[in-house]
Amino acid sequence: MNNKNSNTLKNQVYDALFSDIINGLYSSDTILTEKFLMEKYNVSRAPIREALTQLTGTHILSSIPRQGYKILQPSEQKLLEIVKFRSALECSFLESYYMYIDRPSLKELRTICENYIDCPDNDFMTHWKYNCQFHLKLFSIYNNQYAYKLLEDALNIQTIFFVQKKHYANMDLHLALVDYIEKEEIATAVTICKADIENLLLQTIAPIPSDKNRNGHM
Repeated sequence: MNNKNSNTLKNQVYDALFSDIINGLYSSDTILTEKFLMEKYNVSRAPIREALTQLTGTHILSSIPRQGYKILQPSEQKLLEIVKFRSALECSFLESYYMYIDRPSLKELRTICENYIDCPDNDFMTHWKYNCQFHLKLFSIYNNQYAYKLLEDALNIQTIFFVQKKHYANMDLHLALVDYIEKEEIATAVTICKADIENLLLQTIAPIPSDKNRNGHM
């Protein structure tokens, strides 16, 4: 098998396993073994091992010697720390490097927002995917691979919590953020970016709003 096909298979196994984890297919006390996963996904040991290594490296799984892998459920304290980290990281980069955000990039960010709006309301995984895609696209413009990887890992950890809890991610602030960047009102853009990220803090304690609540009804 050539490297291209090998990488494709590895990515497919990773995506399938990651999706099953965050959608709650496995309980928090499940011990995942290579043998079980090989049989479930009908692949050889190599892509399973690579996927497990990647998920362990991004703090989705924890390796238990001679047993297997356990799903890491982030505590509320860890989620709080991640939100504060993201707020400091993303806002400081936006403030310092906004001049690199060009019109084609702004158009891509708007397209992500439009794709989000077209998602069914109950498709929480796709909602969160577009949320992550928006933040990672914006951050990729700054061309700092080390910081980008830290942000990607932080979003992966948040994914388990926010998808399993079926929290609603709102794209309105994303659209406003793009508008103010386009107008070069960066101070306001930074404030919106901070509000968008820290809004997740409220969702750790508040239930997903119903359609009535989203429209302002109590």
